[in-house]
Amino acid sequence: MEVRGKIIETFPSERIIKIGNRKRIYYVYLSRKFFRDFGPYFYEFPYLIIEVSENKKIHNGYSCFELTAFIKVTQFISRSRKVFFDIKKIQEGIKNIINKEYNLLFLDLEFSLPSYNPYKRTASEIIQYGLVLTDSFGNVITASNNLVKPNKFQSLNKKTLKFLNREIYDFEEAVDYIEFYQTLEKFINEYDVKIIAWGRNDIITMEKSFKINKLFPLDLKERYINIMQLMKTYYNLKNDLGLFDTYQMITNNDIDSQSHDAYEDAVVMMDVFFAFKKHINKKKEF
Repeated sequence: MEVRGKIIETFPSERIIKIGNRKRIYYVYLSRKFFRDFGPYFYEFPYLIIEVSENKKIHNGYSCFELTAFIKVTQFISRSRKVFFDIKKIQEGIKNIINKEYNLLFLDLEFSLPSYNPYKRTASEIIQYGLVLTDSFGNVITASNNLVKPNKFQSLNKKTLKFLNREIYDFEEAVDYIEFYQTLEKFINEYDVKIIAWGRNDIITMEKSFKINKLFPLDLKERYINIMQLMKTYYNLKNDLGLFDTYQMITNNDIDSQSHDAYEDAVVMMDVFFAFKKHINKKKEF
């Protein structure tokens, strides 16, 4: 249900706001994240357009609607208007990013997990990579995937192997880390790629891997696009998205349970990206 009105009062400890318009008064309950992200605006007594639950619940003695999404937060001063938040403009910005024409490198990594013994903890190392290179229209140019030998043998502990459903002998034909590094370096230099990843963990682990293997850091930050975060922001969602759940949601196709294979995840991510691109170029916004 959509609610429009001006904030009349804020109850910080209860995370409740009181909104009024010409017709009625609303009490609206916010999650911690919503209050943390938007709370600073409330003391300006802005005008809100929000989505709330259809039914009321009791929170801290108040009968409240529960906030599900912010659509617009503005403040009117004399004849001017100050916009604090506008999901439509944010969606247009994301749409522009997705529609830009550049080569795309879909990257997924599997990395080692800490051992159960706290006295023998080792840094997470890349032990498998999956790369799919496409043009901006989704035409696959090339792909590469391999298991990677870790810097420390202890990284291939029982916990890691069980998680990946692998055996230790699977890594007998694994490539050295330098081969993965050079493959990634080649894609960056020859194709000037944007690197598409799901979340932040892969990029963080990769940046740490340069230090672990004593190699010059590759140019990642200016190329990196966190497609999960873009979709989460575009759809104005509170929680992070799972790759396989998102695939099923946006493609309406079933998929087998995740097998923790880097190449499979990179391909699924590619499908999600182009399904999302198709969707936002058809969808009418708020």
